[in-house]
Amino acid sequence: MAVVTPGKDTRQMLLNRRLIGTAMLGLGLVHATIAAMNLSPLMDSYFIGEVLDVNLENTFVVWLSSAALLSIALVAFAAAWLDPAKHTHTGWAVIGFAFVLLSVDETASLHELAGELAGRVASVSWLPSLYTWVIVVAPVAAIGAVWMLRWLGRTLGWRTAEGRMAVIAILMWMTVPLLEAVDPTLGGPRLLVVIEESIEAGGEILLLWAVLLHVAAFDRRLPEVVPG
Repeated sequence: MAVVTPGKDTRQMLLNRRLIGTAMLGLGLVHATIAAMNLSPLMDSYFIGEVLDVNLENTFVVWLSSAALLSIALVAFAAAWLDPAKHTHTGWAVIGFAFVLLSVDETASLHELAGELAGRVASVSWLPSLYTWVIVVAPVAAIGAVWMLRWLGRTLGWRTAEGRMAVIAILMWMTVPLLEAVDPTLGGPRLLVVIEESIEAGGEILLLWAVLLHVAAFDRRLPEVVPG
C-alpha cells in the first residue's frame, strides 16, 4: 500500500503560508490597535494624536498604509516575473504600476489635489472642494476596480482562498468613496472616519495576503509517494 506523505516543497509551501498568515494577522492587529486608540482619550495627547490620528496627513498611519500598497505593487511585479502562466504577466505588471501610484497618492494626496483643482472649475454646494475628488476620480477608479475585481478573480480563482480574499478587498475599497462623500455632510464624525480608514486598511491587508499566497505557491510540487 502506498503512503502519500508531504514532500519537502509541500512542507515549505505550508510553512510559507503560515508565515504569511502570521505576518498579515500581526499587521491587522497593529491597525486594530490604532483604530481603538483613535476612539479613546489617548488621542487628546498631542504627541500620540500627531503620530496616530487616522484623520491627519503625514502620520505613521499614512506611511504604514503607503508601505502596504507599495508591498502589493512589489509582489505584483514579482508575479509578473515569476508566474508560470505567461498570459498573466501583463495584468500583474499593470496592477504593480497601479499600486505604485496608489502608494504615492497615499503620501502625496494626489486625489485630494485633483479634488481641489476640480473644485476651482465646478463648485458643488453640498460637497466641499476637498472631497470633490469623489466626483472626479471615483468614476475612473470604479472602472479600474471592476477590471481588477474580474482579473484577480479569474487569475487567483473565484473559489480559492486567495481569490475570495482579493475580491473582498476590492469590494471593501469600493465603499471608501461613498464614505468619503457622506463624511463631510455628517460633520466628519470620529467613528465614521475610523471605520472608513479601517475598511481601507483591511482591504490592503487582504489583498497583500492574497497575492503573497499566490506567489508562494509558484514552486509547489506534487507530494512524494513513498512505497509502503
